[in-house]
Amino acid sequence: MNEIKPMFLKSVAVALLFCTFLGPVGLLYSSVIGGSLMIVLALLVFRLKLWGLFLLIWLGSCIWGVAATNRLNKKILLAH
Repeated sequence: MNEIKPMFLKSVAVALLFCTFLGPVGLLYSSVIGGSLMIVLALLVFRLKLWGLFLLIWLGSCIWGVAATNRLNKKILLAH
């Protein structure tokens, strides 16, 4: 018998707060693969001391986090 697991919506505001204060690490709330990718990229850019690009990665993490959370919530709502 197929059992349906309950899925809970994620908060877009929480995703934005996590990404704003934690950067790529906060993206893990919304997207594990995306967060992992951005953490590696941010560490590389930080190591090379490319501060402008590091700031863009931080901002990109915020945008990606909100978009990923919206996409997940839409999937959950359409499944029910």
